[in-house]
Amino acid sequence: MKVYLLLLLTLSAVGLVAQTEFPSLSPKGSIEQKVGITTISIAYERPIARGRTIFGELIPYGKLWRTGAGNGTKIKFDDAVVIDDTVLPAGQYSLFTIPDKQEWTIILNSDPTIYGLEGYDKTKDVIRFKTKANISNRYYESFTIDIDLVAANAELNISWENTRVTFEIKTQTDKRLMKMVKEEYLSGNVEDPDLLAVGADYYYFLNTELETALKLISRAIDLRKVSWFYNLKIDLLTKRKQYKEALKTLKTAIDFVKTNPENWTDERRLMVSEAHAIKMKDLLSKIKN
Repeated sequence: MKVYLLLLLTLSAVGLVAQTEFPSLSPKGSIEQKVGITTISIAYERPIARGRTIFGELIPYGKLWRTGAGNGTKIKFDDAVVIDDTVLPAGQYSLFTIPDKQEWTIILNSDPTIYGLEGYDKTKDVIRFKTKANISNRYYESFTIDIDLVAANAELNISWENTRVTFEIKTQTDKRLMKMVKEEYLSGNVEDPDLLAVGADYYYFLNTELETALKLISRAIDLRKVSWFYNLKIDLLTKRKQYKEALKTLKTAIDFVKTNPENWTDERRLMVSEAHAIKMKDLLSKIKN
């Protein structure tokens, strides 16, 4: 019986050891971000500082770095992007860097199968450019890559220790949207006023293509008269400093509310009336000035 129990305990210990896994010293990390209509995916391994001096010692200045650990860093675009005025087709790339005190060299290589630096072929670089090295406001214990959204484009940030480098990634979103708007929305092919208004709202909040936005919302109003369509047109005209046109549209909106009582509760009509009064006062002030 004692022999049986000893054997059972031994087997249990062996099983426990077999199930135990030491944590990675450079855990895998990933980020996937929708930027406009483009998806950017990054897979990398995240070494940890653990009290070491990173740049200039662990990572020598002036030498090619895998930009991470293990397999290095892979970045994938599901649509063409523009980096440093160079168009990169959709696909996966290896990301390398050459760190230095004042600036880094950023490299994207067309071979995503490279392990670390093994097999790196400079002739397969699709882009190579320099970007400034900045001192970070915070200390990064672990190597970190993140993506910041700037409208329909992005900024990719590489951070470790007290160093942070950034470069811009431009998507084809604005170009594709404008083509669609001209060919579909403004040509008469789109008859859904809500879609037209959403397009106008998009440009309004980005503060770009305001003339196009006005055309979209005016067409939406032609198809269906809705209070928020009028409000958006007033806001667009005001942003373009077309105050008299905005005032004219406001008066039309007020008439719409008055002549369509079935669409409004008393409380809602009061709220809209107060909002209209504020806009009326503001527009009259702008016209006088």
